[in-house]
Amino acid sequence: MMEDPRCKYLWGQPKDMTVDQKFRLLLRLLRKYFSPDFPVRVRRVEKDLLGPDAPHGIVWMVHEGKPNAYYKILINKNYPWNSQFDTIMHEWAHTLTWHIVGNGKDHGDPFHRCFGSLYRAFIED
Repeated sequence: MMEDPRCKYLWGQPKDMTVDQKFRLLLRLLRKYFSPDFPVRVRRVEKDLLGPDAPHGIVWMVHEGKPNAYYKILINKNYPWNSQFDTIMHEWAHTLTWHIVGNGKDHGDPFHRCFGSLYRAFIED
């Protein structure tokens, strides 16, 4: 497997990292450096568990308004690494802007600024 030039945090990692290993590393870094206001649980699942409206991934808040609230993200595990990378960045940006834009589903300016910041943090020197 070729080193992924899109994610600078993967540079210098073993070239034979599996998609699972890359995904777990990416999640550790997102949780460490871009922690949202509630915990995030992420699962990679088969496409049919996502539904027709979310072929790549989806995020929602579980137990909103309660002390045990958390974000749940599902990602299509059958997509190639680059698509999974793009999708987790997109869904993570929703967790970071959830309470700024209302139910977290908006793709307005706050979301796009956050999404861009995530990308720059992971792909630029």
